[in-house]
Amino acid sequence: MSTTSVGNTNSIQDLSQFSPTVQQALQGVTIKGNKSSLTQDDFLKLLTVQLANQDPLKPMEDAQFMGQMAQFASLEQTKELNATVAGLSSTLGFSSAQQFLGKNVTLNVDGAEITGTVSGVAMVKGVPQLMVNDKMYTTDKVTAVTLPTQ
Repeated sequence: MSTTSVGNTNSIQDLSQFSPTVQQALQGVTIKGNKSSLTQDDFLKLLTVQLANQDPLKPMEDAQFMGQMAQFASLEQTKELNATVAGLSSTLGFSSAQQFLGKNVTLNVDGAEITGTVSGVAMVKGVPQLMVNDKMYTTDKVTAVTLPTQ
């Protein structure tokens, strides 16, 4: 019998302690690291195993099945909402960084004060950055903004 480990400290040494149904469901399953939450794929696998191994004389009650399907639908909607919010956040960050274009800024970079005119704005790995004196800096380094002298 194979050993299936859970996390770094707990392990299941002998699957014979489980019912044959659970043993069959655990065949080929490997758990990598500690998981604090289930993914959509994990949820679908659990639901499929549960449906495939239910007792035909005592099938899952309609209310219980509908509850699980509602949880699945909620999970899918939450996943889509998170993707939308992440995209919106990125867009808003870039839009707000554009307000610095052509303005003089003072930056605090590791305790050193750098002053210059913002000559460009770019998104680097989803983070808006400002081009000052031919170097890129994140917007959180800005400590002061002034209009350029004419």
